[in-house]
Amino acid sequence: MIPIIHTTFKGMDQSDALESLVRKEATKLERFFDGITSCSVVIDKPKHHIEGSQYQVRIVLDVPGEQIVVSKDPSEHATLARTETQRVHKSQELDTVHKYAQVAVQDAFRRAGRRLEDYARHLAGAVKTHEPVVTAEVATLGEDFGFLRAPDGHEVYFHRNSVLNDGFKHLRVGSAVRFVEEAGEKGAQASTVTPVDHRSA
Repeated sequence: MIPIIHTTFKGMDQSDALESLVRKEATKLERFFDGITSCSVVIDKPKHHIEGSQYQVRIVLDVPGEQIVVSKDPSEHATLARTETQRVHKSQELDTVHKYAQVAVQDAFRRAGRRLEDYARHLAGAVKTHEPVVTAEVATLGEDFGFLRAPDGHEVYFHRNSVLNDGFKHLRVGSAVRFVEEAGEKGAQASTVTPVDHRSA
């Protein structure tokens, strides 16, 4: 049983149903690794919610010696089929909102499960051969994302939430990092980024 499970709602009212879903999904994570000490989840509603818009869900898992962060931009979430009409009755609006939030929560926890599985394999010394830890340098930086230049020259997208220990703010173009690459919906992306140093190029 995970000792601490905490859910924060941003831009929306607290929801017992969503909080219950978070606890259910968090408990499932223990089948991948049973040493999770805490699980923090932030469910963020878009500022201007419209039908079909998605939620951002950020999961932070504390495990021995590391913090696993899973976050997806709203545009990357799986989209529900639009069976509702463009005009939703007020009595149905809350249910529709929660359907989209539930999809986002479940999607984020699926990713968290894969990350935990990789973490457990690292601990056991059985790192997947197609996801090696690679050293690279920061090629470009945006406000909350960037691209890494791998040793073979190809570039890999990363989001600030993939950088461990809140290290994104210390990165500069040319900074050395270690990362784990995975196939994202828009191409290669880094699932975990660990700064090697904080020096500028």
